[in-house]
Amino acid sequence: MGFFLGKDLETGERIDYVPKHLTTHGLIFGMTGSGKTGLALALLEEAQRAKIPVIAIDPKGDLGNLALAWPDLSPVDFATWIDPSKLDGRSPLDVAEQTANTWRDGLAKDGLAGSDIGAMRAGSAVTIYTPGSTSGVPVSLLDRFEPPPAFAELAEEDRSELIGGLVAALLALVKIDADPLQSKEYIFLSNVLSDAWSRGETLDLPRLVQRITTPPFSRLGVFELDEFFPPKKRKDFAMQLNGLLASPSFQAWMQGVPLDVGRLFAKEPNGVRTSIFSIAHLDDSERMSFVTLLLDRVVGWMRAQPGTGELRAILYMDEVFGYLPPHPGNPPSKRPLLTLLKQARAFGLGVMLATQNPVDIDYKALTNAGTWMVGKLQTDQDKERILDGLMGAQTATVPVSRSDISRRISSLESRQFLLQNANDAKQRVLKSRFCMSYLRGPLTRQEIGRLKAKGFYNAPEVAGLSPRVEAPSTPSASPPPTAPSVSVGSPASDEVVGEVVEIGASSHGGWGAPSSSWTPSAAPSAPVPRPSPPSVPWSDASSPVSNVPRGLEVRTLNATALMRPEVVQALGWSGVPAQGPQTLMPALFAEAALNFTIDGVGEVSSGTVSRLAFPMPMGPGALAWKVVDGVLTTRDLVGASLPGWVEAPLPGWLSSPADRERAKDRLIQDLIGSRSAVVPVCVPLGKIGVPGETLEAFRARLAKPLGQAADGALGKATGARDQQASLIDKQLADFEQLLAMDRNEIVLLKQGGDAQALSRAKDRARFRMEKYKELKATRDKFVGLAEREMADIEFSALDKLAACELREVRLNPRGVRIGYFGLLWIPSRT
Repeated sequence: MGFFLGKDLETGERIDYVPKHLTTHGLIFGMTGSGKTGLALALLEEAQRAKIPVIAIDPKGDLGNLALAWPDLSPVDFATWIDPSKLDGRSPLDVAEQTANTWRDGLAKDGLAGSDIGAMRAGSAVTIYTPGSTSGVPVSLLDRFEPPPAFAELAEEDRSELIGGLVAALLALVKIDADPLQSKEYIFLSNVLSDAWSRGETLDLPRLVQRITTPPFSRLGVFELDEFFPPKKRKDFAMQLNGLLASPSFQAWMQGVPLDVGRLFAKEPNGVRTSIFSIAHLDDSERMSFVTLLLDRVVGWMRAQPGTGELRAILYMDEVFGYLPPHPGNPPSKRPLLTLLKQARAFGLGVMLATQNPVDIDYKALTNAGTWMVGKLQTDQDKERILDGLMGAQTATVPVSRSDISRRISSLESRQFLLQNANDAKQRVLKSRFCMSYLRGPLTRQEIGRLKAKGFYNAPEVAGLSPRVEAPSTPSASPPPTAPSVSVGSPASDEVVGEVVEIGASSHGGWGAPSSSWTPSAAPSAPVPRPSPPSVPWSDASSPVSNVPRGLEVRTLNATALMRPEVVQALGWSGVPAQGPQTLMPALFAEAALNFTIDGVGEVSSGTVSRLAFPMPMGPGALAWKVVDGVLTTRDLVGASLPGWVEAPLPGWLSSPADRERAKDRLIQDLIGSRSAVVPVCVPLGKIGVPGETLEAFRARLAKPLGQAADGALGKATGARDQQASLIDKQLADFEQLLAMDRNEIVLLKQGGDAQALSRAKDRARFRMEKYKELKATRDKFVGLAEREMADIEFSALDKLAACELREVRLNPRGVRIGYFGLLWIPSRT
């Protein structure tokens, strides 16, 4: 189901935004009164209807309106939330009745009704969290510092990133500049946390303060710790953090529900959560600290998820101003936001950001957003910034000119947005649909508290979602034995799921599912009753040994192979008889290499398989191939016959080349019918992974060479840019000198009274000033293009990694390459 955002203003068609398109992230722009908040709430309502979990950061207090959604659209419900300034002497109930009718009529025009509101509320629990306050659901954010999932397995840079975000947020609360290279507090505290998390240890704030005074290490880099960060300064730092613990106002940060992103993004049987973090009541430093900590928790959750191409969850921030500024601004929140914009798409997390002023967002964020929703803008500077970005990200089949886009944006009215989607070939003008939630405006802490008391939204403990409680482990009955598969990879998996072989590992070194008549293990301690080696059944359909068919390769099983229990077991024997005539029994043996073909990319090998047909049937139609992967290989075969052993007669059908081809075809069909694999593929790079390899491992393997290539391209682009920029800067400097000379000359000519010379000097100065402005505009445009080129290079590798996917592929006849097919004599005593 698509997200119903509104209708195409030009055609009247309904616009259903495909949810997975949001994995390439989105931006909403619009000044106050443009309808930006209404569009964002409509998108979040659609996420609730589609049962997609949401974490929303609310710096202004508007998103709490999602809790004001009543299926019966009763005026009584509206009356409680009517703004008193809109009464104009009327009773609240009268105004509420008019408002309820407005909402009912507005929804009806968009084909929505109270039943849609009921379905939305039934599938998603809205919770308003208020960090640092008990008005909503308080959040316990700084009571403990727990290592993120699988922290020890993360790459060094990822671990540093997660630790750095927490440290920067914590230092912001005590007004310490968190410069990763200059701040001793930052470097020291990062090492304290790294030491604890590497050992899987969780620290609370009191223990963290204690570690500052008595750290678990004595050196940092090449310096002794006491020289790098003397004990007195460490004590002063500990006292600053202790001041947080002692402050009554800080206690609210230590109480409440844990910030468990995994739980907030979980899809429960009864629904999902829409988690709104209201931070309007916090001061600037507290907001920055909280947003940074929350974003880092989201990054940690993201890194623990398997890859997917579908939309798994949404992170929305209602006003990103100040949290993602352009260079050189670098607040603590910028790093995790850029990380999410670069990497979250591969894990199914869609990031949607909204702002009034496009110039307040870093250029890398603009270039990495696949969906743009542009409403009314406040300044020409904002429009120019948008135009630059839209032209650079344009995907329309028929290119739209800059002037056309500018005209469209200038003509936008309230609730109208220019919609550009990288996954859609057409640029549209969207009129946003009517919100199902009542747009009350920003909610104060007191109103949020009233919401909680009225039960208008669900706190986690009453959300109606199944609790995430670990059940005690109890012994379970052993599952019935099943025929194991034989696969290629690590020794972790030998499962067959339906017809698909889960390619993981095998101690047998080959492919294929064995028949149910044997298990690939050592011989059991007690002999399992099995038929004796067969006698010769073809006395009436045999050919003499001298008539072994031409063109059929002949080998003999090395007698030492019969000393291996798994070989005897594969033959269907209970053992090799010690007495009896020395007879060589005929069998067919084949060895084949299997290759899966990935359309448009190439082939991937899945190893070599071995098959044995024994005992030989009287006719080719009864031929049955046994799986002997890892049990028998061509290394177990010898070319010479065994002296003193008698070769048993062959079945007559082996003399027929056509029948032998039928036997080979049956082998190929058996392999094709039972063989498929799940393989990671990256089409843009033309790379194929190993069957059974996880998507995360495949991406990790590709990331290093991709990063090196991107670094090389960035180096070349930076060198060329710097060289060209220096030439332009030199020209600008020359013009500035000439303009300074012109100004001095004009001053002198004014004093001398030579009117004609003064007029010529002014004309010359004006001409140079125009040239100077043109050159400077060229320089600014060049810098913008260079930044875009560098951002494109940087994100290109990430986009290619995001394109990696798992594909289920089946074997086809071209993928079976038979290396050996021939007659095999098996030593026996009959």
